[in-house]
Amino acid sequence: MINDLRYLKIEKNIRQAFLKLLDEKKYPKITVTDICKRASCSRNAFYLHYESKENLYDAIILDIVLDIEKSCLPVVDKFSDIGHTENRAYVSNILSAVESHRPVLKQLLENEQVAFSKYLKKVLVEAMLSNAKNLQEEADIDYIHYFAGGITSFIEYWITESAYDIETARLSLFEVILSPPYPKSQESTN
Repeated sequence: MINDLRYLKIEKNIRQAFLKLLDEKKYPKITVTDICKRASCSRNAFYLHYESKENLYDAIILDIVLDIEKSCLPVVDKFSDIGHTENRAYVSNILSAVESHRPVLKQLLENEQVAFSKYLKKVLVEAMLSNAKNLQEEADIDYIHYFAGGITSFIEYWITESAYDIETARLSLFEVILSPPYPKSQESTN
């Protein structure tokens, strides 16, 4: 049944309806009936796909997070091989995964009652720790939390506040990663 075109079309309609409703209403106010009306499907059809509104939300998040998690695969065989080029490739992979889900992420990040940023940071930390184990090297857990927090914050800024396209976002983030944290003042250089 999952490969049935009608089934897949209803699935897509339900997801799109839910995301459109998120633009109009707060999450707690959205009902299964609202979703069904917007998706032009019956409640029975909805329940063939999802157990609840929460299950629908979780499925949407899971699809995005799995894509982003896949983008966190190591680009080196050992940590000592990490340089600017490898950092750029790693961050670029993450941003590309985010870009492929940009419209949905924008809705999730702008929705006040959805703690998507916190969830994304958790996924990035777990992926980085897992990949460190796969490299059979000890990870700097403090750095991983710092890096994941920074990437998550940048993604939220990029998606919700900036007008950057993917290339501008990459260049901006690479510049931030490679530059000192604060510009040196003229007085300190004299």
